[in-house]
Amino acid sequence: ADNEQQLADNEQQLAEKDRRLDEKDLQLIEKDMLISSERQSVQDLQRALTSRDRELAQLQETLDEVLRSTGAHTEKSSARVQPQARKLLSFRLEGRLESIEAQQHSAFMDKVRRYNRQLDSSRRGAVSRLFTEKAEFGEWESFECLPKDTDYCCYATVHGEELFLASRSRSQGCFIRSTTDVTHWRTIQPPPHVHYPYGLLSHNNQLYVFCTLKASHDPDRHLHVFQYTGDQDALSHNTTQSSSTPPWRQLPNARCPVQQWVPAIFGDGNRLVLAGGWDGSNSLPLVTEYCLDTNQWVESTRYPDLPSPLQQAHPVKVKGDVHLVGGLVSVDRKVSSYPTSITCEIKPDHEEKPTMWRSDVLPFLPSLRFPGACNLFDSVAVAGGKNDGKYVSDVFVLDLKSREWLRLPSLKTACAQPSLVVFKHHLLAFGGFNSNAQWSDFSQKLEI
Repeated sequence: ADNEQQLADNEQQLAEKDRRLDEKDLQLIEKDMLISSERQSVQDLQRALTSRDRELAQLQETLDEVLRSTGAHTEKSSARVQPQARKLLSFRLEGRLESIEAQQHSAFMDKVRRYNRQLDSSRRGAVSRLFTEKAEFGEWESFECLPKDTDYCCYATVHGEELFLASRSRSQGCFIRSTTDVTHWRTIQPPPHVHYPYGLLSHNNQLYVFCTLKASHDPDRHLHVFQYTGDQDALSHNTTQSSSTPPWRQLPNARCPVQQWVPAIFGDGNRLVLAGGWDGSNSLPLVTEYCLDTNQWVESTRYPDLPSPLQQAHPVKVKGDVHLVGGLVSVDRKVSSYPTSITCEIKPDHEEKPTMWRSDVLPFLPSLRFPGACNLFDSVAVAGGKNDGKYVSDVFVLDLKSREWLRLPSLKTACAQPSLVVFKHHLLAFGGFNSNAQWSDFSQKLEI
């Protein structure tokens, strides 16, 4: 009788907890609706800002034409018309974006916590009304977009309203595609004389690809930087770009002075940063930069060299910090270790304290080695990797408040080092490799 009474009390407590969770769900749904409305408002502001830019550009052209026709000196008219109004509108837009991003992060992490509670209830064998009525996430779905002979080196980035993908194909060499909806893809002609891509970066409204070039005998082992010059407003189609001229411009002095394959690549102000890499035999601790103002490779004044050699790490920028997640260390062409992460906490320019790389910023995740990683709603997400010599499909996202790694649905196909990117309410995973094949044409997506 006592046990039955205890069970009845427990059931009543669980029912009360379910009722509270349902109430929180309703509140979160209302919050999601508010965020959607705010997002639409920001999109309207962005369109208004773009329209205002066009009007100001037309006014500037008209003013310059008048000054040229009257013989006036035009250097002083190089500034945009009404720059104060443009700056004020930008500040307002940035403030709205920061507010909405914070709301999106909070709503998404609440959703992830509910999903982890569901997993815990499922493991305990408990069946709650929340779990039976609604699953917070679906499953990963496979789709085709990569060549069948794709190398595991695959790079994805969002540029404007398009998703760009660069991969290594054994038959086609450098293979580049883009899409606006993850369904219809267009193939983009790669830069001339390119051998393989080793990085893809969208920075300051420009798209860059980092490649090695074909040489007379062996490939040039130095990276070269190319800037995309294609039409940003073009719609995606399942066709190859018809233009005979590749939509890429090689930057002046584009050849990196050191052999630095598979580095972590990210942008910072007027510089493109390469951290770590591989010289063909050993991993490197080097940090080199390409200055867009002077078009020169320069020594880094902001980032010190890495504390230890590292290659193929994934750069994830969150709230000003740069996290290098995963990667490996190679000595004499043999893998010696799989680091977890190191972080560079960026200091403001006026602080005397130097910027340093630290390995204790992100909590240790012992179950994964060599995962893919990306920024997911201002947090760090990791997927895939190796654990005790086996390839895994685990996916985690970091809860910045509790500093805990929370689970997301597992990948459909286990693999190491996929390229992760967030695009159009989906978390996408491209490429990687697994125990069944050295090369991988995996493409997977999860609605978030």
